[in-house]
Amino acid sequence: MTDQQTAGSTVREVTASTFLLCRNASQWSVGLIWHDRLGSHMPAGGHGEVGEGVHDAAVREVLEETGHKARLIPGPAAPTPAGFPHRLVPAPWWICEGGASPDGHTSTPHTHVDHIYLALVDTAPAAIEQQPDHQLTWFTHRRLSSDPTISEDSRLLALQLMTWLDGAPDGAENDPMQLSAYLTHRATAGLLPAQHSQKEGPA
Repeated sequence: MTDQQTAGSTVREVTASTFLLCRNASQWSVGLIWHDRLGSHMPAGGHGEVGEGVHDAAVREVLEETGHKARLIPGPAAPTPAGFPHRLVPAPWWICEGGASPDGHTSTPHTHVDHIYLALVDTAPAAIEQQPDHQLTWFTHRRLSSDPTISEDSRLLALQLMTWLDGAPDGAENDPMQLSAYLTHRATAGLLPAQHSQKEGPA
């Protein structure tokens, strides 16, 4: 992506990663790919292409790496006022910076500014739209906790997602907007008591 920036000698590159979600028989699973070079399971993702939005990169990378078409689950975002003239795009759930080793884009150690999305996919075999570049594996909550092949940062976020997904309403596995509203409520509910207590504390 052309948004590459330099700060001193550190190269910062914009990337997108996507945790895939599905529910079968009332059990949620998280889809991760096997990354040969890094030797671990992690979300599908990579660098954006020239002229491509980060959310578009997330969808494209899922298609290329898993063969599935992603339906992004928009992350929490503040509402816009009436008459706001610009089109909103799906927000990521997290944006983080992390060190990256030399790869096909940059020959020296650098930093990825990773935009982390969630998405639903159709898991039926007929839903695979093209030959995938990587093997996709679905992990239940129990397997997420114990499988040593999962990268630790991916495990921590996936387990957090499993906590939020508990109790999701019927049909949410087929409706990105409904699931977005439910997950946003679960993700932000824990912040409210602390803020409330701070307001009511002694001046």
